[in-house]
Amino acid sequence: MIDDRIVVYRAGAFTTEPHPPWLIEIHRIANERRDWKAAVRAVLPRVTAHLVIGYDFFPLGELHADYTPCGGQYVQLSDGEAMFAEVWVPDPADWLPFSTTYIEPFMLTRATLHQADKIDRLGNALIAFARHGEGKHIDRDTGESRIDHREDWERRKREQAAERASVASNT
Repeated sequence: MIDDRIVVYRAGAFTTEPHPPWLIEIHRIANERRDWKAAVRAVLPRVTAHLVIGYDFFPLGELHADYTPCGGQYVQLSDGEAMFAEVWVPDPADWLPFSTTYIEPFMLTRATLHQADKIDRLGNALIAFARHGEGKHIDRDTGESRIDHREDWERRKREQAAERASVASNT
């Protein structure tokens, strides 16, 4: 069963209200087309903001904000795996307080996580380069050394062979 209420930000407080007609239409179209984003675009064609932090294939944070027919904003926040918040800000005067109090800290946190990931990758690449020279052996996704991965795999393989030989000699 789909919940028929939406979180609403009005005058500095959160409440829930029944779905407005435009959101009911989005759900109807989404059920027909099996495409949430296309349904939102069909009903709310004017985008206020669309911000993605992270990689195209796996965003760490995403914001979609659309104008609603009554002049407010419909906001969707996701963390890369799923949408976890949808909020309707019906009064344009509430948009700035909502944005500065809730959206900006969320996006700043996600941007900080993305930046930390990039610094980690850069550190891994520098260590791999310093240990092995050149740069062809560095994994582009993690910045880690493929030579180290291969040597770790070979070491584990030798240890497993020695363990099997030890078990075989005991039997």
